[in-house]
Amino acid sequence: MRRWLVSLIALLPFSAQADDALIGLGYLNGLVGINLEWATTQNSFFALPAYYVDSSGLDTDEFRWVVGWRHKMERGMMDESGFYTGLMAGDLGGERHYERLGAGFEIGHQWVKPYSRWTVSAAIGALEALECADYKAAIRCDSEEEQEQNDLDIEPVVVLGISYSFRR
Repeated sequence: MRRWLVSLIALLPFSAQADDALIGLGYLNGLVGINLEWATTQNSFFALPAYYVDSSGLDTDEFRWVVGWRHKMERGMMDESGFYTGLMAGDLGGERHYERLGAGFEIGHQWVKPYSRWTVSAAIGALEALECADYKAAIRCDSEEEQEQNDLDIEPVVVLGISYSFRR
């Protein structure tokens, strides 16, 4: 068992040494929250615990989240400015009253300074299918016809994001 675990860790596409621990603010398709990130030499892993915000203000009724992995393009290091690609998953639906999970492929650019980092990114992904009762009031899903009419299929999504983080 131990040999299998060591072999698996050796195959992982990231360095085990952390170069930067980052904390800051992030915005992603209507979600605003604290951007928590762990950056290795060529990869970065982030979590965005957040709440939904729109013109009505911050909706603190439901906690939302997004997680992801980023890899520096051009064989550069994550502590240098430049482009990156990555994967993300979480509440990418951008809806106020219900969570709609999805996953996507991200491309972005980061500007790295000695004590801070800005990122701007765009992603293309897919959102999960939802039945009417999962996101509408029960009274709107009474009949079978209403249920079929209001069910949401798997849909494509474009995700835009920005973050500002402090580096240690």
